[in-house]
Amino acid sequence: MVSGNLLNILRGKKCFLASEKLAETRLGVGHRFYRVLAIETSCDDTCVAVIDRLSCDSAPEVLVHLKETLESHDQGGIIPTKAHLHHQIKIAPLVDLALAKTESRNAVDLVCATRGPGMPGSLSGGLDFAKGLAVAWNKPFLGVHHMLGHLLMPRFSSNGSAPNFPFLSLLVSGGHTMLVLSTAIDKHEILCDTIDIAIGDSLDKCAREIGIRGNMIAKNMEAFIKENSLEARSQTVNLRLPNPLRNQNKRMNIQAFSFAPFLTAVRQSITKDILNYSQAEIRSMAHQIQEAIFRHLLTQIKLVVRLNRDKLSSVRNFVCSGGVGANTRLRELLQEELATDFDNFYFPPLGWCTDNAVMIGWAGIELHESLNLHTSLDATPIRKWPLAELLNVDGWRS
Repeated sequence: MVSGNLLNILRGKKCFLASEKLAETRLGVGHRFYRVLAIETSCDDTCVAVIDRLSCDSAPEVLVHLKETLESHDQGGIIPTKAHLHHQIKIAPLVDLALAKTESRNAVDLVCATRGPGMPGSLSGGLDFAKGLAVAWNKPFLGVHHMLGHLLMPRFSSNGSAPNFPFLSLLVSGGHTMLVLSTAIDKHEILCDTIDIAIGDSLDKCAREIGIRGNMIAKNMEAFIKENSLEARSQTVNLRLPNPLRNQNKRMNIQAFSFAPFLTAVRQSITKDILNYSQAEIRSMAHQIQEAIFRHLLTQIKLVVRLNRDKLSSVRNFVCSGGVGANTRLRELLQEELATDFDNFYFPPLGWCTDNAVMIGWAGIELHESLNLHTSLDATPIRKWPLAELLNVDGWRS
């Protein structure tokens, strides 16, 4: 862990000072600043990126990003042992290919990998490999918080200048749904979290109930709806879908999300074998499911904003990131419904919304340059790692 006084000192450093040791053999006319190898293996995606940090004054350049996803749709979900084996098989070839494509075998200055949160078996596949490379190359290693990567990714293209702190982030994925107030790289307060399952998990499971298949089921459902939006809005089938916590909020103002009730409601609304429904009826159901889940999300966000008006008085920037953040309908709703509460809305490019190694590399760059941090080689995976306790774990070094 890092002391508060030390953090205050480190925050005053400029990036060229924080990275001086990394770049001392690289600086000079025509030379790059430093190069980052980043690895992400928190779930079922094996991701590797090589990033060039050419200057403190411009956004980094992604030299390569490679990704191999475990095919698990036939199993009805991710099996941890198979995910672990997938990473064991894929990580070395992907890193080897990334280094070859970018001619980086002797040119990496910083190694970053996801340390948590996530499935321990999956995390260990990338974390252990990254530590081994750091030892072999005698380079610093940085274990990155997965959700911090999502949260900071919208700052990548602006080189960290926008959105500027403070900002409010909606992190939406298959494993997380939370509303986070960020006032600095290491200062994050979770204002709202899910009390059961994540929004992405709910979308996937509800989509599976109405017969949609694939490895990214919620994304496939969105595409299915877009194929014929008029048909989707036709209400040929009326599902009885809830807005969870709404009645309780009239009395208690519960600042939380709840997505498990949608799966129960969908199952109860389907009155016959799904194969006996027409395509138009299924598309209508898909539209209603997506709209209802997003309606609940917006209802709770508005509640949190209202109850934390004083705390959020100076916050004018809103971020949405994570895999579900790639949904264009959700992006539209956020900007429409929250227009009076925030001036600016930020989203990562669609390709960087789902799990990727670039976000891990960028978060590593921000941690390194802002706080001059790296991670000790005895660091282990962290299955549950609250974002509000980013630096309150063993292994941080400065």
